[in-house]
Amino acid sequence: MEKKFFMRIIKDWKILFLITAIILSVVFLYAKPLNFGSDFVGGVYIELELEHSTNGTEEMQAMKTILETRLNGMGLRDIQVVTWGDQFLVVKMAKASPDQIYEIESIIMRQAKYIERVDGKLAIKGDELTLDTSSKGVSVLPAGEGRYQWRVGARHNVEGAKRFGEAIAGKMGRPIDSFIDAPENTSILLTETTYKQLHSMQSFQTLEGGDIAFHGFDNGIYIIENRSQILIIQIKIVKTNNSEDNESDVSEENFDFDDLQAQLDELKNNGINTIIIAQNKNDNITIQVENFIAENGFKVIRKPREDKIYGEWIKELTGLQSSARINIFLPGPVYTTVIEGYTGTKADAEKKVIATQVLLSSGNLPVKIIPICGTQFAEGAEQCGGKEKTFDPSLGEKFLSISAIIGLIAIIVVSIILFIRYRNPILIIPVMLTCLSEVLIILGFASMIHWELDLLAIAGIIIVVGTGVDNQIVILDETLKKGKKKEVVSIVERIKSAFFIIFVSAGTIIVVMIALMSVEAGMLKGFAFTTIVGVLIGVIITRPAFSKMVEYIVK
Repeated sequence: MEKKFFMRIIKDWKILFLITAIILSVVFLYAKPLNFGSDFVGGVYIELELEHSTNGTEEMQAMKTILETRLNGMGLRDIQVVTWGDQFLVVKMAKASPDQIYEIESIIMRQAKYIERVDGKLAIKGDELTLDTSSKGVSVLPAGEGRYQWRVGARHNVEGAKRFGEAIAGKMGRPIDSFIDAPENTSILLTETTYKQLHSMQSFQTLEGGDIAFHGFDNGIYIIENRSQILIIQIKIVKTNNSEDNESDVSEENFDFDDLQAQLDELKNNGINTIIIAQNKNDNITIQVENFIAENGFKVIRKPREDKIYGEWIKELTGLQSSARINIFLPGPVYTTVIEGYTGTKADAEKKVIATQVLLSSGNLPVKIIPICGTQFAEGAEQCGGKEKTFDPSLGEKFLSISAIIGLIAIIVVSIILFIRYRNPILIIPVMLTCLSEVLIILGFASMIHWELDLLAIAGIIIVVGTGVDNQIVILDETLKKGKKKEVVSIVERIKSAFFIIFVSAGTIIVVMIALMSVEAGMLKGFAFTTIVGVLIGVIITRPAFSKMVEYIVK
């Protein structure tokens, strides 16, 4: 009899749904360990200094909002951004690996000014397009040879559509170059040797497998000067005879500073204020050259090639992101377009889609952020600001263990009180199992979406368990009401009555939590989100399963 009773319960779809959710949660927790917030594992504190003071509270708030949108929109971590005065911001996040910190800092340092050019002619600006974030506007497709193509659709406004149509007219098959944070008022310095080498090269492969040159027609100098609209200057070498014996052929190579001075003077007249020293592997551009340029009033940045392939080096020098090919035949304004590129893996392609959407939809930073001192971004920079440091957890991992023990004790105490109230141990077991399974499913969901559990998120879980016990008491009280007729249908009706109360309560909690999330409540968002997830798990999965257990037991 007990076996048949047990099989009847197990076969019910509500119970099966609960069991499935528990199994999936265990699988996720095993495959992806939980991420805990800085309260428990410590974290990283990045101080950011702006190039100049903001114009007021609104501009500072815009800086904060844009950075939060970018960092949290890319799903990197749960990251907090706090304003400090009118020229500083603080980014705080839980413990992260060096690669993750570098990725976060690279996003912070990007102003995200987007433009498209066709053979150097401006085609579109970032504020003239609207991204299509629907499923139709985004795609990731295999491109053969182990590559993947990512595509993000966009729509131009009237002015952008007209300029775009004019820029691509008669350019079928030519590249549309997309730039993010392309250097402005900047010139690139090359040695004569590197200049000649880039001029002779007509293929520039990238790590994604594409070629930013056009079918072998564009050399490196054309890509930089014409397509990217960045002036190039060359530093020449002169040979001097330092021997006192005129018959000796011994000579020494030195840079021609007179010629360099003439080029720098011309750059000043053209409004150039920054020089990028693009040093190839065999170049030996000395510190004297860098000092000479700085003494002439220019900001100097070094970008050596090192082991980068030439295509990637050109992209780094120019801010070039991708070079899609023009495939539009019809003349006139163009209102729709596609931003695309290639990657080596599907996961990288999906990341590129998210990065493109977030960067272009979050807007440009109103004030530029100075390179962070002590990081790669500060190398060769004229000035740096802010700092990066780690901090210890305020609570520690031991707090989690103590919290788990206290939680179990609380469940046991509640179970004892319920036993005293109902005098039936068979009814108490489902209460304990439901509470434990609810916590397990919430943790499994957090693992699945890489949600960071901080102190307020843990508080949200405790609130959910508390409301869960309240709901279960409502179900028990309604079900165990004694009427004149002990009919099966009356039990079902009582459970329905209990669920009306539960749904009203859940709806109230969810509305309040949504309001809490919508008012930019900062750290309280984690609490609100966890509470909403817990309540939904309760009303969709655990409460129906519990009510079914109680129904079978009472019958």
